[in-house]
Amino acid sequence: MDFTWLADRLDGRPRVVVSTTSTGIGLRRELWVAYLYGYRPVEHRVVAGSGSWTVLVLDPDPAARHRAAWMRHPDLRPEAPAPVDWTDGPTPPLWTPPGWPAGTGPVAPPDDRLPGVPLGDRGTGRRALWLACGVIAAWTTNAVRCAWSGTPGATGLVLSGFLGAVVLLGCAVAARRPSRRRRAADACRPGT
Repeated sequence: MDFTWLADRLDGRPRVVVSTTSTGIGLRRELWVAYLYGYRPVEHRVVAGSGSWTVLVLDPDPAARHRAAWMRHPDLRPEAPAPVDWTDGPTPPLWTPPGWPAGTGPVAPPDDRLPGVPLGDRGTGRRALWLACGVIAAWTTNAVRCAWSGTPGATGLVLSGFLGAVVLLGCAVAARRPSRRRRAADACRPGT
């Protein structure tokens, strides 16, 4: 896989938005390349039918800045210290970055240690919640109209619309609460 298109975009700008059709391991490898160039993901959105986009920002950590500078101008002498493991041997690298000699490149971590998308991406859930609100509102409006006109069975419609609204309210409250995994991640974050 060639990540040169991504490396060219990660040129030191404070914020980069990357659009991709990759998923799973492919997307996580792209986030690994962003890590190599000193970026970290802060937002990830899936766009139905056309892939996804990820917002990357420069990591202020001095180690990230050093790693990014080294990736752009690597010192590949065997005795030189390197912030990234790299290969120049019989095993070809996953990818040869721009400016590196052919056949050399960073050593990718195992797939289970690749970076993941950021937690807290709730855009899709919010859209679904608004759609459900519209459906319940339409149902309830129709049920009340039927009840006022004296249509048989309208009482059941009103009751089901009311119960739907209560369930929707409960879902809205649950969607606003951070997940257990998010609370655990926030608790482990330095400075909190």
